[in-house]
Amino acid sequence: MPRREVQSILAVTLACVTLTGALLSACQPSTAIALPTLAETLPAPTASRAAATPQLPAAKPTESQVATPLSTPTVISEPVPEAVTTPPPTPSHTPSATPSQTPVPTWTSTPLPKGAPVLIAVTPILSDTTAVPTPVSRVAVAPGSINIVVLGSDQRPDWNDWHTDVVQIVSIQPLIPAVTILSVPRDLYIYVPGFWMSRINFADMYGEVYDYEGGGPALIQQTLLYNLGIPVDYYVRTDFAGFKAIVDTLGGIDIPVHCTLQDYWPYPDENGEYQIKVLYPGIHHMDGPTALWYARSRKTTSVFNREERQQQVLEGIWARARSLDLLPRIPELWTQSQSMITTNMDMATVLQLAEVAFRLESQNVRLRNIGYGQVTPWTTPHGGSVFLPNWDRIEPVVSEALAPIPEGRMWRSLHQVEIWNGTGYADWDYLAFDRLVHEGFVASVAEADRSDYTETRLIDFTTATKGSATDYLAAMFNVSPGNVIHAADPNMPVQYRIIIGADYNTCRR
Repeated sequence: MPRREVQSILAVTLACVTLTGALLSACQPSTAIALPTLAETLPAPTASRAAATPQLPAAKPTESQVATPLSTPTVISEPVPEAVTTPPPTPSHTPSATPSQTPVPTWTSTPLPKGAPVLIAVTPILSDTTAVPTPVSRVAVAPGSINIVVLGSDQRPDWNDWHTDVVQIVSIQPLIPAVTILSVPRDLYIYVPGFWMSRINFADMYGEVYDYEGGGPALIQQTLLYNLGIPVDYYVRTDFAGFKAIVDTLGGIDIPVHCTLQDYWPYPDENGEYQIKVLYPGIHHMDGPTALWYARSRKTTSVFNREERQQQVLEGIWARARSLDLLPRIPELWTQSQSMITTNMDMATVLQLAEVAFRLESQNVRLRNIGYGQVTPWTTPHGGSVFLPNWDRIEPVVSEALAPIPEGRMWRSLHQVEIWNGTGYADWDYLAFDRLVHEGFVASVAEADRSDYTETRLIDFTTATKGSATDYLAAMFNVSPGNVIHAADPNMPVQYRIIIGADYNTCRR
Protein backbone atom coordinates (compact mmCIF):
# COMPACT_ATOMS: atom_id res chain seq x y z
CA MET A 1 0.00 0.00 0.00
CA PRO A 2 1.40 3.46 -0.88
CA ARG A 3 2.66 5.51 2.04
CA ARG A 4 0.18 8.33 1.34
CA GLU A 5 -2.71 5.90 1.49
CA VAL A 6 -1.45 4.38 4.73
CA GLN A 7 -1.21 7.84 6.26
CA SER A 8 -4.75 8.62 5.16
CA ILE A 9 -6.00 5.45 6.81
CA LEU A 10 -4.19 6.31 10.01
CA ALA A 11 -5.60 9.81 10.11
CA VAL A 12 -9.09 8.38 9.80
CA THR A 13 -8.35 5.74 12.41
CA LEU A 14 -7.16 8.24 15.00
CA ALA A 15 -10.13 10.47 14.32
CA CYS A 16 -12.44 7.50 14.85
CA VAL A 17 -10.66 6.42 18.02
CA THR A 18 -11.27 9.83 19.57
CA LEU A 19 -14.53 10.22 17.69
CA THR A 20 -13.37 13.62 16.62
CA GLY A 21 -14.88 15.86 13.99
CA ALA A 22 -12.29 18.37 12.87
CA LEU A 23 -12.77 17.29 9.32
CA LEU A 24 -13.76 20.12 7.15
CA SER A 25 -12.44 23.59 7.78
CA ALA A 26 -9.18 22.89 5.95
CA CYS A 27 -10.90 23.01 2.60
CA GLN A 28 -10.87 26.15 0.50
CA PRO A 29 -13.76 28.48 1.37
CA SER A 30 -16.44 28.31 -1.28
CA THR A 31 -17.16 31.40 -3.29
CA ALA A 32 -20.30 33.19 -2.14
CA ILE A 33 -23.06 32.60 -4.69
CA ALA A 34 -26.61 33.91 -4.64
CA LEU A 35 -28.38 30.58 -4.40
CA PRO A 36 -31.89 29.99 -5.67
CA THR A 37 -33.14 27.22 -3.37
CA LEU A 38 -35.45 24.42 -4.47
CA ALA A 39 -38.85 23.44 -3.15
CA GLU A 40 -38.60 20.58 -0.65
CA THR A 41 -40.10 17.72 -2.63
CA LEU A 42 -39.45 14.02 -2.78
CA PRO A 43 -38.75 11.89 -5.82
CA ALA A 44 -41.36 9.38 -6.88
CA PRO A 45 -41.70 6.53 -4.35
CA THR A 46 -39.63 3.45 -5.08
CA ALA A 47 -40.17 -0.12 -4.05
CA SER A 48 -39.15 -1.17 -0.55
CA ARG A 49 -36.09 -3.33 -0.04
CA ALA A 50 -35.98 -6.79 1.42
CA ALA A 51 -35.89 -7.22 5.18
CA ALA A 52 -32.66 -6.64 7.04
CA THR A 53 -31.44 -6.25 10.60
CA PRO A 54 -28.39 -3.99 10.51
CA GLN A 55 -26.13 -2.97 13.33
CA LEU A 56 -25.57 0.33 11.55
CA PRO A 57 -27.53 1.71 8.60
CA ALA A 58 -26.04 0.03 5.54
CA ALA A 59 -28.78 0.35 2.96
CA LYS A 60 -28.24 0.50 -0.74
CA PRO A 61 -27.89 4.23 -1.28
CA THR A 62 -30.30 6.37 -3.20
CA GLU A 63 -28.41 8.08 -6.01
CA SER A 64 -27.76 11.77 -5.43
CA GLN A 65 -29.24 14.07 -8.00
CA VAL A 66 -27.80 17.07 -9.76
CA ALA A 67 -30.32 19.56 -11.09
CA THR A 68 -30.14 22.82 -12.94
CA PRO A 69 -30.94 26.00 -11.00
CA LEU A 70 -34.59 26.98 -10.85
CA SER A 71 -35.68 30.49 -11.61
CA THR A 72 -38.14 30.79 -8.72
CA PRO A 73 -36.44 30.41 -5.34
CA THR A 74 -38.26 28.72 -2.48
CA VAL A 75 -37.07 28.52 1.10
CA ILE A 76 -36.69 24.88 2.01
CA SER A 77 -35.15 24.91 5.46
CA GLU A 78 -34.61 27.11 8.47
CA PRO A 79 -32.61 30.18 7.49
CA VAL A 80 -29.36 31.25 9.03
CA PRO A 81 -30.36 33.54 11.93
CA GLU A 82 -30.02 37.20 11.11
CA ALA A 83 -27.84 39.29 13.39
CA VAL A 84 -29.61 42.04 15.31
CA THR A 85 -28.31 45.45 16.18
CA THR A 86 -29.93 45.79 19.58
CA PRO A 87 -27.62 45.93 22.61
CA PRO A 88 -26.62 42.57 24.06
CA PRO A 89 -28.60 41.16 26.95
CA THR A 90 -27.23 41.55 30.42
CA PRO A 91 -24.85 38.64 31.11
CA SER A 92 -26.23 36.08 33.51
CA HIS A 93 -22.98 36.26 35.45
CA THR A 94 -21.44 39.43 36.83
CA PRO A 95 -19.16 41.43 34.51
CA SER A 96 -15.83 42.68 35.69
CA ALA A 97 -14.45 46.11 34.93
CA THR A 98 -11.62 45.08 32.62
CA PRO A 99 -10.26 41.82 31.19
CA SER A 100 -7.17 42.09 33.34
CA GLN A 101 -9.27 41.97 36.50
CA THR A 102 -11.04 38.78 35.48
CA PRO A 103 -9.83 35.75 37.41
CA VAL A 104 -8.79 32.73 35.38
CA PRO A 105 -10.19 29.39 36.60
CA THR A 106 -7.69 27.02 38.15
CA TRP A 107 -6.77 24.24 35.75
CA THR A 108 -6.06 20.94 37.44
CA SER A 109 -5.27 18.66 34.49
CA THR A 110 -1.82 17.93 33.12
CA PRO A 111 -0.61 21.07 31.33
CA LEU A 112 -0.85 20.88 27.58
CA PRO A 113 2.58 20.89 25.92
CA LYS A 114 3.47 23.93 23.91
CA GLY A 115 4.26 23.57 20.26
CA ALA A 116 6.48 25.89 18.28
CA PRO A 117 4.65 29.23 17.98
CA VAL A 118 3.66 30.33 14.51
CA LEU A 119 4.82 33.91 14.01
CA ILE A 120 2.49 35.83 11.73
CA ALA A 121 1.48 39.44 11.31
CA VAL A 122 -1.71 39.98 13.32
CA THR A 123 -2.99 43.25 14.69
CA PRO A 124 -5.09 42.52 17.78
CA ILE A 125 -8.42 44.26 18.18
CA LEU A 126 -8.62 45.58 21.70
CA SER A 127 -11.62 44.63 23.78
CA ASP A 128 -14.70 46.66 22.93
CA THR A 129 -17.31 47.99 25.32
CA THR A 130 -18.91 44.56 25.70
CA ALA A 131 -18.98 43.54 29.36
CA VAL A 132 -16.49 40.82 30.19
CA PRO A 133 -18.25 38.07 32.17
CA THR A 134 -16.81 36.36 35.20
CA PRO A 135 -16.03 32.64 34.80
CA VAL A 136 -18.85 30.14 34.98
CA SER A 137 -18.82 27.21 37.37
CA ARG A 138 -16.89 24.13 36.37
CA VAL A 139 -19.30 21.49 35.04
CA ALA A 140 -19.31 18.11 36.80
CA VAL A 141 -18.19 15.23 34.58
CA ALA A 142 -18.84 11.51 34.72
CA PRO A 143 -16.36 9.54 36.87
CA GLY A 144 -13.42 8.28 34.83
CA SER A 145 -14.42 10.23 31.74
CA ILE A 146 -11.90 11.59 29.25
CA ASN A 147 -12.57 14.91 27.53
CA ILE A 148 -10.85 15.75 24.27
CA VAL A 149 -11.13 19.04 22.41
CA VAL A 150 -10.87 18.64 18.67
CA LEU A 151 -9.71 21.63 16.66
CA GLY A 152 -10.21 21.90 12.92
CA SER A 153 -8.10 24.72 11.51
CA ASP A 154 -8.07 26.37 8.09
CA GLN A 155 -4.39 27.27 8.51
CA ARG A 156 -2.22 27.10 5.39
CA PRO A 157 1.44 27.93 4.77
CA ASP A 158 0.56 30.96 2.64
CA TRP A 159 -2.02 32.45 5.02
CA ASN A 160 -1.13 35.18 7.51
CA ASP A 161 -3.90 34.28 9.93
CA TRP A 162 -6.30 31.41 10.49
CA HIS A 163 -9.41 30.35 12.33
CA THR A 164 -10.39 27.21 14.21
CA ASP A 165 -13.81 26.77 12.67
CA VAL A 166 -14.44 23.32 14.15
CA VAL A 167 -14.43 23.08 17.94
CA GLN A 168 -15.90 19.85 19.28
CA ILE A 169 -15.73 18.32 22.70
CA VAL A 170 -15.52 14.51 22.70
CA SER A 171 -16.44 13.18 26.13
CA ILE A 172 -15.61 9.50 26.54
CA GLN A 173 -16.87 7.25 29.31
CA PRO A 174 -14.63 4.17 28.92
CA LEU A 175 -16.40 1.80 31.30
CA ILE A 176 -19.76 1.67 29.51
CA PRO A 177 -18.38 2.61 26.92
CA ALA A 178 -20.20 5.73 25.77
CA VAL A 179 -19.25 8.84 23.86
CA THR A 180 -20.88 12.25 23.59
CA ILE A 181 -19.80 14.73 20.92
CA LEU A 182 -20.64 18.33 21.81
CA SER A 183 -20.31 20.97 19.09
CA VAL A 184 -19.39 24.53 20.05
CA PRO A 185 -20.44 27.23 17.54
CA ARG A 186 -17.44 28.83 15.87
CA ASP A 187 -19.06 32.30 16.16
CA LEU A 188 -19.67 32.07 19.90
CA TYR A 189 -18.59 35.45 21.29
CA ILE A 190 -16.72 34.86 24.53
CA TYR A 191 -13.85 36.15 26.65
CA VAL A 192 -10.44 34.75 25.78
CA PRO A 193 -8.65 34.69 29.17
CA GLY A 194 -5.82 37.17 29.31
CA PHE A 195 -6.86 38.78 26.02
CA TRP A 196 -10.26 40.25 25.10
CA MET A 197 -13.76 39.46 23.89
CA SER A 198 -13.65 37.53 20.63
CA ARG A 199 -15.10 34.66 18.66
CA ILE A 200 -14.01 31.34 20.05
CA ASN A 201 -12.49 30.38 16.70
CA PHE A 202 -9.74 32.99 17.22
CA ALA A 203 -8.45 31.60 20.53
CA ASP A 204 -6.15 28.96 19.05
CA MET A 205 -4.50 31.52 16.78
CA TYR A 206 -4.05 34.00 19.64
CA GLY A 207 -2.33 31.34 21.72
CA GLU A 208 0.19 30.64 18.97
CA VAL A 209 0.79 34.18 17.75
CA TYR A 210 1.18 35.78 21.15
CA ASP A 211 3.29 32.99 22.62
CA TYR A 212 0.74 31.96 25.26
CA GLU A 213 2.19 29.38 27.64
CA GLY A 214 1.15 26.05 26.17
CA GLY A 215 0.29 27.59 22.81
CA GLY A 216 -3.10 27.64 21.13
CA PRO A 217 -4.42 24.38 22.62
CA ALA A 218 -3.72 25.61 26.16
CA LEU A 219 -5.55 28.88 25.48
CA ILE A 220 -8.50 26.98 24.00
CA GLN A 221 -8.43 24.81 27.12
CA GLN A 222 -8.70 27.84 29.41
CA THR A 223 -11.26 29.53 27.16
CA LEU A 224 -13.59 26.53 27.30
CA LEU A 225 -13.21 26.25 31.05
CA TYR A 226 -13.76 29.97 31.62
CA ASN A 227 -16.83 30.43 29.42
CA LEU A 228 -18.48 26.99 29.33
CA GLY A 229 -17.13 25.26 32.44
CA ILE A 230 -15.77 22.40 30.33
CA PRO A 231 -12.58 20.71 31.60
CA VAL A 232 -10.36 19.30 28.86
CA ASP A 233 -7.77 16.54 29.23
CA TYR A 234 -6.38 16.26 25.70
CA TYR A 235 -6.48 17.98 22.36
CA VAL A 236 -6.27 16.89 18.74
CA ARG A 237 -5.60 19.51 16.08
CA THR A 238 -5.62 18.97 12.35
CA ASP A 239 -6.34 20.78 9.13
CA PHE A 240 -7.30 17.58 7.29
CA ALA A 241 -6.22 18.92 3.94
CA GLY A 242 -6.56 15.36 2.63
CA PHE A 243 -10.11 14.85 3.88
CA LYS A 244 -11.53 13.86 0.50
CA ALA A 245 -8.70 11.38 -0.10
CA ILE A 246 -9.28 9.89 3.35
CA VAL A 247 -12.96 9.20 2.69
CA ASP A 248 -12.11 7.79 -0.74
CA THR A 249 -9.40 5.58 0.78
CA LEU A 250 -12.07 4.08 3.03
CA GLY A 251 -14.21 3.37 -0.02
CA GLY A 252 -16.70 6.07 0.94
CA ILE A 253 -19.03 6.37 3.91
CA ASP A 254 -22.77 5.86 4.48
CA ILE A 255 -24.67 8.88 5.81
CA PRO A 256 -28.36 8.96 6.85
CA VAL A 257 -29.72 12.15 5.26
CA HIS A 258 -32.87 13.07 7.16
CA CYS A 259 -33.50 16.47 5.58
CA THR A 260 -33.41 17.34 1.90
CA LEU A 261 -30.21 19.22 1.21
CA GLN A 262 -29.64 21.29 -1.90
CA ASP A 263 -26.81 23.62 -2.58
CA TYR A 264 -24.50 24.55 -5.40
CA TRP A 265 -21.86 21.95 -6.20
CA PRO A 266 -18.60 23.86 -5.58
CA TYR A 267 -16.99 22.74 -8.84
CA PRO A 268 -18.06 24.14 -12.23
CA ASP A 269 -19.16 21.86 -15.05
CA GLU A 270 -17.68 21.82 -18.54
CA ASN A 271 -19.58 25.03 -19.31
CA GLY A 272 -18.21 26.83 -16.27
CA GLU A 273 -21.60 26.76 -14.54
CA TYR A 274 -22.29 25.71 -10.95
CA GLN A 275 -25.07 23.17 -10.77
CA ILE A 276 -27.32 22.52 -7.79
CA LYS A 277 -26.79 19.17 -6.13
CA VAL A 278 -29.72 17.65 -4.28
CA LEU A 279 -29.77 14.90 -1.66
CA TYR A 280 -33.21 13.61 -0.76
CA PRO A 281 -33.91 11.79 2.54
CA GLY A 282 -32.33 8.36 2.57
CA ILE A 283 -29.06 6.54 3.18
CA HIS A 284 -26.45 7.98 0.82
CA HIS A 285 -23.06 6.46 0.08
CA MET A 286 -20.71 9.42 -0.24
CA ASP A 287 -17.29 9.68 -1.77
CA GLY A 288 -14.80 12.27 -0.53
CA PRO A 289 -16.01 15.29 -2.52
CA THR A 290 -19.67 14.55 -1.71
CA ALA A 291 -19.00 14.07 2.01
CA LEU A 292 -17.08 17.34 2.07
CA TRP A 293 -19.88 19.16 0.26
CA TYR A 294 -22.48 17.66 2.60
CA ALA A 295 -20.65 18.78 5.72
CA ARG A 296 -19.62 22.24 4.49
CA SER A 297 -22.83 23.30 2.75
CA ARG A 298 -24.10 26.50 4.36
CA LYS A 299 -26.13 28.41 1.77
CA THR A 300 -29.52 26.87 2.52
CA THR A 301 -29.18 25.80 6.15
CA SER A 302 -27.97 27.31 9.40
CA VAL A 303 -24.52 26.96 10.96
CA PHE A 304 -26.09 24.70 13.57
CA ASN A 305 -27.45 22.35 10.89
CA ARG A 306 -23.96 22.22 9.39
CA GLU A 307 -22.47 21.21 12.74
CA GLU A 308 -24.98 18.37 12.94
CA ARG A 309 -23.96 17.17 9.49
CA GLN A 310 -20.30 17.34 10.46
CA GLN A 311 -21.05 15.05 13.37
CA GLN A 312 -22.81 12.65 11.00
CA VAL A 313 -19.77 12.58 8.73
CA LEU A 314 -17.56 11.87 11.72
CA GLU A 315 -19.76 9.02 12.85
CA GLY A 316 -19.82 7.63 9.31
CA ILE A 317 -16.02 7.58 9.20
CA TRP A 318 -15.86 5.87 12.60
CA ALA A 319 -18.36 3.21 11.51
CA ARG A 320 -16.52 2.57 8.27
CA ALA A 321 -13.11 2.39 9.93
CA ARG A 322 -14.40 -0.04 12.53
CA SER A 323 -15.99 -2.23 9.86
CA LEU A 324 -12.60 -2.41 8.11
CA ASP A 325 -10.94 -3.43 11.40
CA LEU A 326 -8.48 -0.51 11.21
CA LEU A 327 -8.44 0.34 14.90
CA PRO A 328 -6.11 -2.48 16.00
CA ARG A 329 -3.51 -1.26 13.49
CA ILE A 330 -2.82 1.97 15.37
CA PRO A 331 0.51 0.91 16.92
CA GLU A 332 2.10 0.11 13.56
CA LEU A 333 0.82 3.32 11.99
CA TRP A 334 1.15 5.76 14.88
CA THR A 335 4.54 7.18 13.95
CA GLN A 336 3.31 8.00 10.44
CA SER A 337 0.55 10.26 11.74
CA GLN A 338 2.73 12.98 13.18
CA SER A 339 2.69 15.06 9.99
CA MET A 340 -1.11 15.02 9.82
CA ILE A 341 -2.17 15.85 13.36
CA THR A 342 -0.84 17.38 16.57
CA THR A 343 -1.94 16.08 19.93
CA ASN A 344 -0.74 15.74 23.50
CA MET A 345 -1.87 12.11 23.71
CA ASP A 346 0.83 9.50 24.06
CA MET A 347 0.76 5.97 22.70
CA ALA A 348 -0.69 4.50 25.91
CA THR A 349 -3.64 6.90 25.77
CA VAL A 350 -4.22 6.24 22.09
CA LEU A 351 -4.27 2.49 22.69
CA GLN A 352 -6.74 2.97 25.53
CA LEU A 353 -9.04 4.99 23.29
CA ALA A 354 -8.68 2.46 20.49
CA GLU A 355 -9.93 -0.27 22.80
CA VAL A 356 -12.89 1.92 23.77
CA ALA A 357 -13.75 2.68 20.15
CA PHE A 358 -13.62 -1.02 19.30
CA ARG A 359 -16.22 -1.82 22.03
CA LEU A 360 -18.42 1.21 21.39
CA GLU A 361 -21.94 0.56 20.11
CA SER A 362 -23.92 3.02 18.03
CA GLN A 363 -26.69 3.46 20.59
CA ASN A 364 -24.10 4.77 23.06
CA VAL A 365 -22.94 7.58 20.77
CA ARG A 366 -24.74 10.82 21.60
CA LEU A 367 -24.57 13.95 19.47
CA ARG A 368 -25.15 17.28 21.23
CA ASN A 369 -24.97 20.90 20.10
CA ILE A 370 -24.94 24.32 21.65
CA GLY A 371 -27.68 25.44 19.29
CA TYR A 372 -29.76 28.43 18.33
CA GLY A 373 -31.89 28.08 21.44
CA GLN A 374 -28.86 28.60 23.70
CA VAL A 375 -27.45 31.75 22.08
CA THR A 376 -28.48 35.28 21.12
CA PRO A 377 -27.55 36.70 17.70
CA TRP A 378 -25.72 40.02 18.04
CA THR A 379 -23.63 42.48 16.04
CA THR A 380 -20.37 43.59 17.66
CA PRO A 381 -19.28 47.25 17.73
CA HIS A 382 -16.91 46.29 14.91
CA GLY A 383 -19.78 45.00 12.74
CA GLY A 384 -19.25 41.27 13.23
CA SER A 385 -22.23 38.91 13.38
CA VAL A 386 -21.77 36.66 16.39
CA PHE A 387 -23.67 34.64 18.98
CA LEU A 388 -23.73 35.66 22.63
CA PRO A 389 -23.86 32.67 25.00
CA ASN A 390 -26.93 32.36 27.20
CA TRP A 391 -25.42 30.49 30.13
CA ASP A 392 -28.76 29.69 31.78
CA ARG A 393 -29.66 27.68 28.67
CA ILE A 394 -26.19 26.41 27.80
CA GLU A 395 -25.47 24.96 31.23
CA PRO A 396 -28.13 22.20 31.05
CA VAL A 397 -26.87 21.14 27.60
CA VAL A 398 -23.22 21.00 28.67
CA SER A 399 -24.01 19.31 31.98
CA GLU A 400 -26.10 16.61 30.31
CA ALA A 401 -23.44 16.01 27.67
CA LEU A 402 -20.64 15.49 30.20
CA ALA A 403 -22.65 13.70 32.90
CA PRO A 404 -23.02 9.92 33.23
CA ILE A 405 -25.41 8.33 30.74
CA PRO A 406 -28.90 8.88 32.21
CA GLU A 407 -30.60 5.83 33.68
CA GLY A 408 -33.60 6.56 31.50
CA ARG A 409 -31.47 6.23 28.41
CA MET A 410 -29.95 2.96 29.64
CA TRP A 411 -33.50 1.74 30.25
CA ARG A 412 -34.30 2.33 26.58
CA SER A 413 -31.64 -0.21 25.59
CA LEU A 414 -33.89 -2.91 27.07
CA HIS A 415 -36.61 -2.14 24.52
CA GLN A 416 -36.39 -3.70 21.08
CA VAL A 417 -38.18 -1.89 18.29
CA GLU A 418 -38.87 -3.34 14.84
CA ILE A 419 -39.32 -0.93 11.95
CA TRP A 420 -41.43 -1.46 8.85
CA ASN A 421 -41.31 0.88 5.89
CA GLY A 422 -44.95 1.18 4.95
CA THR A 423 -44.23 3.68 2.19
CA GLY A 424 -42.70 3.52 -1.24
CA TYR A 425 -39.87 5.84 -0.24
CA ALA A 426 -36.57 3.99 -0.09
CA ASP A 427 -34.60 4.08 3.17
CA TRP A 428 -37.26 5.69 5.36
CA ASP A 429 -37.06 2.64 7.61
CA TYR A 430 -33.31 3.16 7.96
CA LEU A 431 -33.78 6.82 8.80
CA ALA A 432 -36.16 5.76 11.57
CA PHE A 433 -33.60 3.16 12.63
CA ASP A 434 -30.95 5.89 12.90
CA ARG A 435 -33.19 8.04 15.09
CA LEU A 436 -34.03 5.15 17.41
CA VAL A 437 -30.41 4.08 17.82
CA HIS A 438 -29.34 7.61 18.74
CA GLU A 439 -32.10 7.70 21.35
CA GLY A 440 -30.67 4.52 22.92
CA PHE A 441 -33.13 1.91 21.66
CA VAL A 442 -32.25 -1.46 20.16
CA ALA A 443 -33.70 -1.35 16.66
CA SER A 444 -34.07 -3.67 13.68
CA VAL A 445 -35.53 -3.37 10.20
CA ALA A 446 -37.93 -5.90 8.69
CA GLU A 447 -39.98 -6.07 5.51
CA ALA A 448 -43.42 -4.47 5.67
CA ASP A 449 -46.58 -6.30 4.61
CA ARG A 450 -47.43 -3.49 2.20
CA SER A 451 -46.26 -0.04 1.12
CA ASP A 452 -49.43 2.05 1.08
CA TYR A 453 -49.74 3.11 4.71
CA THR A 454 -50.86 6.72 4.80
CA GLU A 455 -50.28 7.20 8.54
CA THR A 456 -47.53 6.00 10.87
CA ARG A 457 -48.59 3.33 13.37
CA LEU A 458 -47.12 2.05 16.62
CA ILE A 459 -47.89 -1.48 17.80
CA ASP A 460 -47.21 -2.31 21.45
CA PHE A 461 -46.66 -6.04 22.06
CA THR A 462 -45.81 -5.69 25.78
CA THR A 463 -48.01 -7.15 28.47
CA ALA A 464 -47.30 -4.59 31.23
CA THR A 465 -47.73 -0.85 31.37
CA LYS A 466 -44.98 -0.22 33.93
CA GLY A 467 -41.80 0.84 32.20
CA SER A 468 -43.56 1.15 28.87
CA ALA A 469 -41.90 3.11 26.07
CA THR A 470 -45.16 3.58 24.18
CA ASP A 471 -45.67 7.25 24.97
CA TYR A 472 -42.03 8.06 24.24
CA LEU A 473 -42.08 6.31 20.88
CA ALA A 474 -45.41 7.84 19.94
CA ALA A 475 -44.03 11.30 20.63
CA MET A 476 -40.81 10.57 18.71
CA PHE A 477 -42.68 9.57 15.57
CA ASN A 478 -45.70 11.84 16.01
CA VAL A 479 -48.10 8.90 16.11
CA SER A 480 -51.69 9.93 16.81
CA PRO A 481 -53.48 8.18 19.71
CA GLY A 482 -55.77 6.39 17.26
CA ASN A 483 -52.76 4.80 15.56
CA VAL A 484 -51.27 3.38 18.77
CA ILE A 485 -52.31 -0.27 18.81
CA HIS A 486 -52.01 -2.45 21.91
CA ALA A 487 -51.61 -6.10 20.92
CA ALA A 488 -50.05 -7.88 23.90
CA ASP A 489 -48.06 -10.90 22.76
CA PRO A 490 -45.34 -12.32 25.06
CA ASN A 491 -44.10 -14.55 22.22
CA MET A 492 -43.07 -11.67 19.98
CA PRO A 493 -39.26 -11.27 19.70
CA VAL A 494 -39.65 -7.45 19.85
CA GLN A 495 -41.60 -5.24 22.21
CA TYR A 496 -42.72 -2.67 19.64
CA ARG A 497 -43.23 -2.27 15.93
CA ILE A 498 -43.27 1.06 14.14
CA ILE A 499 -44.85 1.11 10.69
CA ILE A 500 -43.66 4.19 8.84
CA GLY A 501 -46.47 5.83 6.89
CA ALA A 502 -46.53 8.51 4.22
CA ASP A 503 -47.15 11.17 6.90
CA TYR A 504 -43.75 10.53 8.50
CA ASN A 505 -41.61 13.67 8.63
CA THR A 506 -38.04 12.52 8.12
CA CYS A 507 -36.76 16.02 8.89
CA ARG A 508 -38.56 16.47 12.19
CA ARG A 509 -36.18 17.86 14.79
